[in-house]
Amino acid sequence: MVRAITWGLPLLTALVYGYLAIWLGGQLSAETGGLMPFDLRLTGYDLAEARAFLRAITPDGVALYRGPVAWADTLFPLLMGLCFAWWMRPLAGVFGMVCVMAAMSYVALDWGENWAVGQMLMAGPDWVTPVEVERASALTQGKFAAFALAALLAGRQSWLRGRRG
Repeated sequence: MVRAITWGLPLLTALVYGYLAIWLGGQLSAETGGLMPFDLRLTGYDLAEARAFLRAITPDGVALYRGPVAWADTLFPLLMGLCFAWWMRPLAGVFGMVCVMAAMSYVALDWGENWAVGQMLMAGPDWVTPVEVERASALTQGKFAAFALAALLAGRQSWLRGRRG
């Protein structure tokens, strides 16, 4: 069972990410004139950038973003969070709780970002507010920071487990 989780969970996560980033990402890029989706902007975005994206995205692009992309981007963070937690084991004591919090923070921030992006898509370029953009951008940046921390902790725990094993 351990081997199945060790190999199967990351493989499933990679497949979902490939579907999200390559297949759906390519389609979304075609619907936005090649602009990068909000979810991939590591350093966030400002009101002008958000409005430019919202003006560029076609109605089919909005449907894609709010439909298949949203579903895949709900599943991927959950799977990634489970991978992080698996790689961080054993989850014991205070350090184990820090590991769990890092992994679950990534999941929560990504899901929050998805909600905030959905709100901006519904508002459209003329009605999106600076507060909505700042919130979504902060969640995007927070997601990447939590991902980096969780990856670092998972790598540390995996390395230590390999040295002991």
